[in-house]
Amino acid sequence: MSKGKFKWSFVAALLLALGMVLAACSGGDSGESGSDSSSGGDDGEKSSASKELAGEQVLHFVRGSDLPSVDISVATDTTSAEVIQRTHPGLITFKNKEMVPEMAKDMPEVSKDGLTYTFKLRENLKWSNGDPLTASDFVYAWQRLIDPDTKSEYAYIMGVANVKNADKIMNEDSDIYGKVEKLGVKAVDKHTLQVQLESPIPFFTSLLSFNKFGPLNEDFVKKQGDKFAKEPENLLTVGPYKLTKWDHGVGWTLEKYKDYYAADEVNITKATFKVVKEKNTQLSLYKSDEIQMDGLSAEQVNAWKDKPDFQQVPKNCVFYWTLNANNVPEFKNEKLRKAMSMVIDRKGLTNVLLNNGSIPAQYIVPKGLATGPDGKDFREGVEDYLPGGVEEAKGLWKEAKKELGIDTLEVEYATTDGDTSAQMGEYMANQLEQLKGLKVTIKKLPWNAYLEYTQNDKQEIGAGSGWCPDYKDPMTFLGYWYSGNPNTDGVGLERPKYDKLVEKARELAKQQKPEERWAALKEAEKLLIEKAYTIPTYQAGAAIVIKPYVEGIVPQSFGIEYYFREAKVYKH
Repeated sequence: MSKGKFKWSFVAALLLALGMVLAACSGGDSGESGSDSSSGGDDGEKSSASKELAGEQVLHFVRGSDLPSVDISVATDTTSAEVIQRTHPGLITFKNKEMVPEMAKDMPEVSKDGLTYTFKLRENLKWSNGDPLTASDFVYAWQRLIDPDTKSEYAYIMGVANVKNADKIMNEDSDIYGKVEKLGVKAVDKHTLQVQLESPIPFFTSLLSFNKFGPLNEDFVKKQGDKFAKEPENLLTVGPYKLTKWDHGVGWTLEKYKDYYAADEVNITKATFKVVKEKNTQLSLYKSDEIQMDGLSAEQVNAWKDKPDFQQVPKNCVFYWTLNANNVPEFKNEKLRKAMSMVIDRKGLTNVLLNNGSIPAQYIVPKGLATGPDGKDFREGVEDYLPGGVEEAKGLWKEAKKELGIDTLEVEYATTDGDTSAQMGEYMANQLEQLKGLKVTIKKLPWNAYLEYTQNDKQEIGAGSGWCPDYKDPMTFLGYWYSGNPNTDGVGLERPKYDKLVEKARELAKQQKPEERWAALKEAEKLLIEKAYTIPTYQAGAAIVIKPYVEGIVPQSFGIEYYFREAKVYKH
């Protein structure tokens, strides 16, 4: 889930390669991705080799934006998701890249027809106010998410999960609209949760690792009212960490929760996060040991790539432009959209401007996300769509102008205000203005303001948008552009043929026809990109540095982006 515009995913709108990620998905300029020592790491290597632990097991990080929200039901960006996943973990989680039980004692028991999932919770789980965590806490959280009064942009995820009656509860024309008690989830007893599906789906268990399926303490939430999750004192935890400080706009602090069921596995007792937008300032903090991890800009990579604390981390988030045809009716012209896509030099973008392991993308389902019934990656054997080039783009633009009856077109390119975001804005404006008569104005906004701007559909081109997967299946991306998804981008662009292909894939999943479903998903992606309903730009990577005296920070493609609770800090 990750993205810049959040009409729900985890994911979401972000510039990950710029240090931004949204919740399936989205987030702000994180600056999280790494760290290095000014000496090149020699002293750190010696200290680490000594294996003498530091007196305090504390880590310090930077992020490029503040927390928009830590309300599990309404947060839509990856910065918020990072905190939520550490305070409100769900039944399943990803730990050191492996999917394992979390609040559940074991992986679920599944009925023969694939419609009933039964979870046994760990016993003696406690909220930070002393209340026991029970199966009812999951029932309440799921019902709150889907309740129309909550106005969650992620309510639709219950329908994606195929939970019984979810779609009907969200449908205003249904006779059970808003009746959340009809949702197919119930507490059999204090420690047994049972979920009923409409039909089997192949990715249900992995989907439960997504933060929207975590628990909530009903009594506490209702007692807090409108103050819930607004400050640390208005938030409980049942996870490895508790939010103990939140200085809005400045930073926040997580501290180990002593009653977490696996507290003995949590070595890092405190993690601080400071909001710093400028990449050079972030790196200065890293050099002076004020932070232990940092994400590098393109210019910084060459200076650090040969040092021992440097890493390049592949990601499965894809970034793209959102086109708002309600604000720019000309975007309804297919030739114009195609020209805008074809004119972009994506290799120049990733190899020079980003320089962090990101790769060009003329697709929306990322490499390395999921394998099909044949055991092959979704991308294998599939060429990029709309390869084109500048000359072909100019020809299409010329035809589009004639069809539209225009000679010029002015558009606004909205993005975030991080260092790399600004550079990318200039780069992309220059790319687009190769189309004679197309004029681009750049609008830079702070992350929270960008989210609000795009959530309210004020953008013309939304360039701070990306999507990170909520589960390990192509539908987490392709379902995002389904017109019935309240979180979808591509405002004002009708795509009935695409919608039918998504519906077909969903029906084939119910019929348990994996080969045919896989083919339908590939056909849907082909149509989405060839019609330029969205304009993908790159699949993110990250160039990071981590202090040699810190061991055990694990980059993950799913779940918490950087798993650090079992890390160790050595004297240096």
